[in-house]
Amino acid sequence: MTGSNHCITYRHPENNCNPTRCSFFCFVLSRSAMFGILVFLSASVSFLTRAQTNDTFRLYFDLNIPTLNQSIKERIDLLIYNNKIINSNEILIIGYADYLGTEEHNKSLSVERSKNVKKYLVGHGVKSDDVKLCVGKGQVNRDGPHDKEGYPTDRRVDIVVKHDSRSAPGDTHEPDKKPGSKHDNPVTRKDTPVVIRKVIISDIGQISKLKAGSVIVLQNVYFPADRHIIKTESYSALQKLAQIMKDNPNLKISIEGHVCCISDAPDAFDIDTGEPTLSVNRAKAIYDYLVKEGIEESRLQYEGFGKTRPVVQYERTEEDAEKNRRVEIRIVENKP
Repeated sequence: MTGSNHCITYRHPENNCNPTRCSFFCFVLSRSAMFGILVFLSASVSFLTRAQTNDTFRLYFDLNIPTLNQSIKERIDLLIYNNKIINSNEILIIGYADYLGTEEHNKSLSVERSKNVKKYLVGHGVKSDDVKLCVGKGQVNRDGPHDKEGYPTDRRVDIVVKHDSRSAPGDTHEPDKKPGSKHDNPVTRKDTPVVIRKVIISDIGQISKLKAGSVIVLQNVYFPADRHIIKTESYSALQKLAQIMKDNPNLKISIEGHVCCISDAPDAFDIDTGEPTLSVNRAKAIYDYLVKEGIEESRLQYEGFGKTRPVVQYERTEEDAEKNRRVEIRIVENKP
């Protein structure tokens, strides 16, 4: 047995090997061996890439403030809504502060920021047990001259979502961006429905079987154009929803309104109130109906999102508009 850089050649003990046959054998073995090595390396790289895929999402805080501002809340809402943060994945929450103030103060500030992010996540359907780490790292030390205004990008909390090989959607680690930049908010793919944890059901009775975080399009509920008054043909569906809430006392929901066909305002105009709060008012109308039916306010939430969560980014047909013009029910809590 003799070796070379490219192949392993077999020599017969009596050295009577035909040179042509021997060369052919060497060539075939060489190609097979190289192919096998390439396959092995490719599989190894693929496995490591998938097994180690993490997503990192950054939330930027106001100066010296540990509580979540509206921008942060909307950011987290979108991450949950777009299925970027889901149950069964490990979640790490890591807080930071810039160098303004004392180290002791900044350490405490970073911890409080992380705790507040965790509290908000858990309150919106993320399992507390999935949060494997919730810490504050204190201030980010920087070399060179210090800006007296500090560094806004250091006043943040990183949410790291660790994916296993079966659920990794791809690395979406975000670059270090200044708050307020055009990159701060996720960009929805044009003309493509958002990937969300949504369930379309024909029998609303199935709502009692869904887990926290699931989003259901509430069907057969109608409003007049540009108004929040519930049409009478909607009462049958809402009565069923109220009965389900009564039959499942541990079920808590969030009623979420969405509108379509606006581009220069955060929400559509409601001619009943004279204010641009149509999505909020429609969600509250359903909330009020359920309260009148005897459902405890503590089990209900409502919120309007205008057109900040479109299923179709640009409506070109009535079907596109209908997908965006909707009321959804998000399961906040559902214990058997």
